[in-house]
Amino acid sequence: MRLTTNRIIINLPYTSAAVPPPVARRLGLSPEEWQLEHWRLIDPHLGELVREAACYERRDVKTDRPVVVYPLSPLVADPWGLWAAELAEEAPAAPPKPAVISRTTAGRALPPWSEKDAELILNRSVAPFHREITEAARRLLAETPLVLVLTLRSFGSMPLPFEKCRKYPRPQAAIGSRPGLTPTGLAELAGGVLKSCRWWPELDWPQAEGACLPPELAESPRVRALGLSLCRGLYFDERTGRRKSSAQSVVRVLRTLFNLLDQEMARVAQVRLDRALAPKKKARPSPVIKASQIQSRT
Repeated sequence: MRLTTNRIIINLPYTSAAVPPPVARRLGLSPEEWQLEHWRLIDPHLGELVREAACYERRDVKTDRPVVVYPLSPLVADPWGLWAAELAEEAPAAPPKPAVISRTTAGRALPPWSEKDAELILNRSVAPFHREITEAARRLLAETPLVLVLTLRSFGSMPLPFEKCRKYPRPQAAIGSRPGLTPTGLAELAGGVLKSCRWWPELDWPQAEGACLPPELAESPRVRALGLSLCRGLYFDERTGRRKSSAQSVVRVLRTLFNLLDQEMARVAQVRLDRALAPKKKARPSPVIKASQIQSRT
């Protein structure tokens, strides 16, 4: 059996603005309000850059890493609950979980869904997205012992009114890890790679929940998670929405990062395999003390 050389699944939860008409009518936002919400919550440029960076070439063969995209706007349902946690007035659940957003980024309360309707929306929107990631992981696990699910999102270069973290200046990137889901040292490795590219990364900022896994994979010892958020000012003009010429250098940084993360996952998998196959040391038998020795000691 030919073993795969890829161990990374990339998921993009916030790059699509699609909203089913029944949900759009129910939310009752004006065209201007829709534009504002999508400008703040959604980043289609990131999706374009990640798709370019996910394509890599080895031995003259081009391969695309699996990229799983949430096809709807987070205003329909937030697949990881990261924006929902930012917009929640009360303390969010830790870690955040898939949710229906309760208010707009301008602070306007959205019409509440009944518990039954909210569950129906999550089952029809978020569940297929999680299932696609789970199936992609299982396909890779048939060929490799360890898989990393990498969640990519972005944040504005200036704090927005609804964001809980008001830190400025903002870093170029933020790395999200979670105990039990992120291998020891993997987040530090990612930060080191970005620093070598002259970026300023921060760990677990503004939230520590950027490492996301579907429930079906969260308990698997063979699936790990890492989060990566990029500052939008790196690759597009936030006033005009136009892509900058520097976007191509972001593609190169992401491609380098994906390759090195892949190599680190291969190293971790090999260490696990070596430990499992290492011969167990036999316990040394305790020395036999003769009766004469006991008498001499007493």
